[in-house]
Amino acid sequence: MPASALDIYQEYLDLTGEALLARDADTFLARIFLPHLLITETQTFHMEDDETIRHHFFGFANALASQDVDAYVRIGREAQFDDATHLHGTHDSFLTSRGKLVVPRFSNETALERRGGIWGSTKTRHFTAYVSWPDILPRGDVS
Repeated sequence: MPASALDIYQEYLDLTGEALLARDADTFLARIFLPHLLITETQTFHMEDDETIRHHFFGFANALASQDVDAYVRIGREAQFDDATHLHGTHDSFLTSRGKLVVPRFSNETALERRGGIWGSTKTRHFTAYVSWPDILPRGDVS
């Protein structure tokens, strides 16, 4: 039986989340397809080349490390196929350090495309008000 859209989406979330915390750029970037669109509440980034996407990867990985993030849990809420090689979904992100939230839970949308048998992201939307990317400290109370 073929995998559901949500199963594929969650596998992508788990794999890339683990790679980010491990600072494994090669694994992470193999699942980010160019051109890639990254949208936050304050900025939109059009990433057209490997150097730019690698810069954003390490910017975010460094931001996580600076806050001692030891768990980056993303839970898929829903996903659906657009066609045989495209799907989109929504998920919630939880960033914790020693079991405590570093920032409030925030929602996201991601579009995935299948290329060469691999599912990767072409567009990501983070619903949180960043001070500036890749700063992960949204304006808000974590209590």
